[in-house]
Amino acid sequence: MTGIVHHECSRTSWSASRHTYIMDVGDRIEIPLMVVSPFTGNRILPPPRPETRYFEIEVDEVRASGKKTYVFQNIFPVMAGRSPDWYFLRFRIRRGGWTITERFHGRSDSGESQWIYTDDFNILFLSSGGGHDLGMLIQLITARLDEIAASVLSGTPLASQVESQMACRDVFDSMFSEGVDGAFRDTVLYREHSHGIPGDPAGTGTLREEDICRYHGRIIAPVGKAADLNVDIARIEELDDLSWLYE
Repeated sequence: MTGIVHHECSRTSWSASRHTYIMDVGDRIEIPLMVVSPFTGNRILPPPRPETRYFEIEVDEVRASGKKTYVFQNIFPVMAGRSPDWYFLRFRIRRGGWTITERFHGRSDSGESQWIYTDDFNILFLSSGGGHDLGMLIQLITARLDEIAASVLSGTPLASQVESQMACRDVFDSMFSEGVDGAFRDTVLYREHSHGIPGDPAGTGTLREEDICRYHGRIIAPVGKAADLNVDIARIEELDDLSWLYE
């Protein structure tokens, strides 16, 4: 069960503070990392992958007009440990503090490496309205982190938002690999109605202006379907007044 082992608050400006938490998920779990880059796109780094049980959470507190607003900032898988307690004779005079020794996160000229579940927590904060008090926000983050850790330990990790987006993108890339026409060529709707499209649907030539005017207002339909069309044009009142053509 995920729990908070350390919390500290530091002022970042006159009206803002940053809350930093270290959370322990109980067991070491594998940390898949990905590189986010505007140049090469997102890519998941191959194994071997680091393992840890600790995560650092950053939440900003902003005070304005007598109200406090809490904004989730980031989550980092980290390596952390607590220094020994201080004793005098048999009495503990000071509890050992927590220290982060490594963060599995980095920036370079080519992009930024981050945990693949980082965007899940950003979306969790935004989709929940972003109007929670600090206690409720930390509960939401803790519950989601515990859910992810449990799924990794079970051997069936939850798909992250990034992985779902990448899978969706791969499907669309495959679907449209032969162009738009190729993507829909085998569908029933395309096969039934493509014969009514003048010219070659797969052609890439430019349609001339006179061609556009030639087919404007026309429809090609099978005889059986045309027999079902029973429209008396004379009864359409909008066609009686054509003055709008000369405005």
